[in-house]
Amino acid sequence: MAAAYWKGILLACLSVPTITNGYTNPPDPIPSGLFDDGVYRPTPGADGGRGRTIHWSRAYPVPIQREVRLLMSGALLRRGEFGPLCGIRAVEVELECAELGMDFDQASSIRRQLMICKVLKCGAHRLRDESTMRRIRMDFEVRQRPILDISQAYDLPPVSILRALLAPRVLSAHPEFTGLDGKSPAAGRIVRSIINGDDSTREYLSEWEVNELKIARGHDVVGYNDAHADEAAGEWERTIYDFLDGCGVRYITEDALKFHGCDERGTPDCLLVDDLYIHGRRVRWIEFKSFYASGLKQNSYFTKKAVGRQVEKYGRAFGKDGAVILKHGFSSEVSRKYPSTLFLDGGSLISKNLFNL
Repeated sequence: MAAAYWKGILLACLSVPTITNGYTNPPDPIPSGLFDDGVYRPTPGADGGRGRTIHWSRAYPVPIQREVRLLMSGALLRRGEFGPLCGIRAVEVELECAELGMDFDQASSIRRQLMICKVLKCGAHRLRDESTMRRIRMDFEVRQRPILDISQAYDLPPVSILRALLAPRVLSAHPEFTGLDGKSPAAGRIVRSIINGDDSTREYLSEWEVNELKIARGHDVVGYNDAHADEAAGEWERTIYDFLDGCGVRYITEDALKFHGCDERGTPDCLLVDDLYIHGRRVRWIEFKSFYASGLKQNSYFTKKAVGRQVEKYGRAFGKDGAVILKHGFSSEVSRKYPSTLFLDGGSLISKNLFNL
C-alpha cells in the first residue's frame, strides 16, 4: 500500500507540467525500483534510471573551535542590541572573523541565532510577566520613552515589545476574538498586519508610535522579518534549482509534493528522481537553508529545530541518504551529530551567481 501510494504521488508530480515548480526538467519514465516497501529508493537501470555525479568545491565544515573563539571574543552580542550589524560594530566583527578565518555572513548568522535563543530562553517569559509589561507600558504609552531605550533597558527585541503592547489593544477593541481557550488567532493576525505596516496601523497606533514602529523594524532582526529576507531566501532556492538543472539532475520540488498532499510525510526542497552522488555519497533528497548551521551549544535549540528535526523526518520518509545545502556553511559539530546526512557549504554557488559564471 505504501509503495503504491508513493509511486502514485511521483507519477502525478512528473506528469503534470502545469504545476508551478512541479518539476524543472521534462519528465522521463520512472526508473524501476524507485519505491521499495514505501521507502524512496532511486536506483539506476536500463528502463529509465540515470546516474549523476556532482563534485562540490566547498564541502568542508568550519571547525567548532572557531565558533567558540568567536563567541568568547565578546564581539557578537551586546545588551539591548537586536538589529543588523553596521558601522563600527560591523568592523569589529569583520576583524574578528578575519583573524579566525570565518566569513562575516557566518558570524551574522551565528549572532542572529544566539539572539533568538536568548529571547526564547528569557525574553519570552519577561514579555508575559504582568509586572514587567506594566512598567514597559508606562514607559512607552505614558512617558513616550523611545522604543530603543526600552529595548536597551530590558534587553528585549523592540518589535517584540511593540507586539506585546499591541495585543491587549486589539483584544480590547475586539473582545469577540477571544476564544474559549483564551487564545485569539484572529487578534494575532491583526497584530502581525500592524507590525508589517498595513492599513490598520494607524487605527491602533498614534503618529508618534507609528514612527517608533518604523525605528523598531530597522533595529530588530529577531522579532521582525522584512520582505528582503524572504526574497533572499527565495533567490537562494532558485540558485540551487538552476545549478541542479545545469547538471542535468531530475528532481521533484517541495511545491509539487505539497500540491499532492505529502505534507505529513515531509516535503524536502528537492526529492531526487535520478540516482545522484555528491563526493561519492548517494543523495536521495536535498534541503536548502539560507543560514549558517551553528554547532555552539548556546544555539542548540535553533539548530535542532531548523535542521535536526527535518533531517530526522526526511530520513524516515525517504531514507537517511540526504543532503543539506547551507548558504553560509556549517559547523563540524553539526556534521558530526548527523553523520548520515551530507552537509554542503553553498558559498561556491553564491560566488558563481554573483559573477554570472
